[in-house]
Amino acid sequence: MTVHSLTGFRLPPAPSVWIVDDDEDDQLFIRSAFKETHKPISVRALADGDELLPQLTDCDELPSLILLDINMNRQDGFETLNQIRNAPNFAHLPVVMLTTSSDISDCQRSLALGANQCLTKPTTYKQLVSLVKELTEDWALA
Repeated sequence: MTVHSLTGFRLPPAPSVWIVDDDEDDQLFIRSAFKETHKPISVRALADGDELLPQLTDCDELPSLILLDINMNRQDGFETLNQIRNAPNFAHLPVVMLTTSSDISDCQRSLALGANQCLTKPTTYKQLVSLVKELTEDWALA
């Protein structure tokens, strides 16, 4: 927690979003889209689902929102989501699944496993910025 320099009071931490996606370009675009909201949101990127639980265990502040890609090489989003929902310390965390798939069963499976939301990745950067602004409002990130 940050301490205000003039008052000495502790300030709540800035909301944070963790992106779990093995596509570095997607990570970069999502991070950039959050910057365009001009809100004090911390964004952290992880390259695969198998990194998430160890990082959650070792972090000082839990994320306000996790954006979890469904299709990843080492550990996919379904398995990662299942692990989150079965970990008592993290089961409450909001998770939005992201996919490039147009197969409705992917979102149905995500929701059945406990995802809070499932969204198709936008095809343009402008659409991505719009999506990120909606997520910022929907999840009260700022």
